[in-house]
Amino acid sequence: MSKIFVFIAILVILPCLVFAQPYTVKKGDNIWKISKKFNVSVTEIKKANNLKNNKLQVGMKLEIPQKNDKIIKKSDTTEYHTVKKGENLFRIAKKYNISVEELKRLNGLNSNKLSTGQKLIVKVPEKPKEIVSTIREDEKVPVLASARPDIKEKIEEIEEIKASEDLSQMTITERLLLFAKKMLHLPYRFGGNSFSGLDCSFFVKKVYSMVGIELPRSAREQFTIGIPVNKNELQPGDLVFFRTYAKFPSHVGIYLGENLFIHASTRSKKVTIDSLEAPYYLSRFIGAKRILGIDKESIEKTIEEIKKQED
Repeated sequence: MSKIFVFIAILVILPCLVFAQPYTVKKGDNIWKISKKFNVSVTEIKKANNLKNNKLQVGMKLEIPQKNDKIIKKSDTTEYHTVKKGENLFRIAKKYNISVEELKRLNGLNSNKLSTGQKLIVKVPEKPKEIVSTIREDEKVPVLASARPDIKEKIEEIEEIKASEDLSQMTITERLLLFAKKMLHLPYRFGGNSFSGLDCSFFVKKVYSMVGIELPRSAREQFTIGIPVNKNELQPGDLVFFRTYAKFPSHVGIYLGENLFIHASTRSKKVTIDSLEAPYYLSRFIGAKRILGIDKESIEKTIEEIKKQED
């Protein structure tokens, strides 16, 4: 009887067991690259190896946790894409709504070079929903709630992206939106000028500075720069403005497409994504400006004029 009980207990526990895969840290590795490579979160890797920070050393032995029910098996229904002339990894990844890293992992690619006619795996069936990539699902759509982010980890992740060679193959709009989404869930603070607390206009100014464009500090000043854009002609990267607590433009965000915009929200108390069609923003929308494509000299000239008026 006791043997039967032990056998049943093993059957119940076995699916929940977490197995570990050994991995030796190589030159150029960091904890984010490893987490993406094995589709395991940074937190899980740190927990499995008792790491107190994100620093790794070449030659370090890591145990990569992997639940036995998360192993992905390829079947006959795997989806493929044949590379066409002029295509690159970024365009293909965007087309199938996956990250470049995931596309490279699925196909065992060590570089970004592709050949016309090359056949790529773009989707594997029965992919576990709980696996989360570096660019998380909650960075693509509005979320109702989330845990407070690790600010230091956010900063290190952004710096890692800045140093990536892949960045040079992205358009300025793609880079802008990538950096904006990487700042999701950072805490809001009125007048805040840092990652530990930032307001709407500082968020916009900071994101644009990451692609080499310097903007004025306030939403009111930012509204004086760029080309006016009709609401039905908005493009990703455009700035959208609102009247909230004042008669002048007092709130600003970055348009993402499909009537969504990302902003440091006073209402949500964090950087989040909202819809322009939400009643609150629909009634307070006052206009939009296009910054991308404007020469830097015009922007700098406007900023100088603003400074002179303040003096």
